[in-house]
Amino acid sequence: MRASAASISPRRVLLLLSSLTHARVVPARASLVPPPVDARHGRSSVRMTSTAPRAAHYRRDGVRIQHDPYAPGMAEKYGAPGATDSEGFDPYADSVGAGIYGGRVKRDPATGDVAIGAQFQGHNPRPGPMYAGGGYTPVSNAIASFTNELATGVDASETTLGRLLARHPDLANDVSTGGASPLHTCGMSRANQHATAFLLAAGADPEALDTYGYTPLDRMASNNLAVGAEALLTAGGADPESAHGGSEGPERIAAASEARDALEVIRRHKSRAREARAASAVRLRVFAPGRGEVSGTFERRPGSVIPVEFGNVCAQNGWDPAETWAALNGGADGDWFLRARDGDGEYDENGAYAYRNAKDGKWWIDGPDGLGVFTARGPAHAVPGMATAWEALDENEGGLPTVLSFRESAGIC
Repeated sequence: MRASAASISPRRVLLLLSSLTHARVVPARASLVPPPVDARHGRSSVRMTSTAPRAAHYRRDGVRIQHDPYAPGMAEKYGAPGATDSEGFDPYADSVGAGIYGGRVKRDPATGDVAIGAQFQGHNPRPGPMYAGGGYTPVSNAIASFTNELATGVDASETTLGRLLARHPDLANDVSTGGASPLHTCGMSRANQHATAFLLAAGADPEALDTYGYTPLDRMASNNLAVGAEALLTAGGADPESAHGGSEGPERIAAASEARDALEVIRRHKSRAREARAASAVRLRVFAPGRGEVSGTFERRPGSVIPVEFGNVCAQNGWDPAETWAALNGGADGDWFLRARDGDGEYDENGAYAYRNAKDGKWWIDGPDGLGVFTARGPAHAVPGMATAWEALDENEGGLPTVLSFRESAGIC
């Protein structure tokens, strides 16, 4: 919500009007069908434009490759068989390296925000997080070792991933090359998928989008990872019919890849009543560098309650608070989130709050003065988690937020 017209600049007035009137915009589809399976041995499919019949190609795990690895220009772009860049795309193995997916990214030294620009090898023509070199992120490496560590009898909290998230909890929604979140990385291999439930319990975003428009469930679908898909659909509350990122949706992706195990899981959940799938967050934790007024824990509040500062802004502008709130509030079941008082868990009735604007399809984080601070486009049942999803609405210095979402279904309440 924005402040009264008397107290804000013309730019802020335009932002308010935009939030009230603009329809949601679905990102354009990329010309490359998202990469990958394995941040180490993953898949990345190039959609061919020709309609002529072509031979089918399959990976060693039986998943169908969605491109012709021997098509004209493939060797010139990526290298001949056995001579591809280990950090890039290997079309013959249908795998990607750290430069393309799951790798370390460049950041602004002042704010820590991810640097956006040309992606490695031009594998995705869309701008995205730029590869910094140095291989995979610490989180990607920790996910890759998670299953083996559990097999030795180590408790999940004492694995490399568990200890890393205990020290840096915001890394549950870390950003890597390809715009991949840790949950996307879970969708890169049969071993990685077993870290999915643990990350969801740590607040990871089940509907995060990479730069190819794929959700974590889309990744599981493309790589036939039934265990990871099941976790996302149950503990994460992911939508089995979701295509909000502009992808084909997980069912069609799984069918095209002949990913039968993942397809069975997705169809089973799709057949359930939509009401039974709901698993929206009960609590948020916001990390906003330099913006203490909107950082901290946010508790879920019912739609029947209107944020105090939202009502004050309405009153200043001559709007009916109840009518305006009913028109704008669009979270799942009307729920929104109010920042709790530091430490004691009580509601800070005059504090910062987060809600989804039904008119523009964006989640808003508003400060304790009722002014909008950050917005991010996302579905009603999932608050965007990665910093790259968010946009700042003012000119104050500080980094973009990372948001953790905790669900009862994920074992956290």
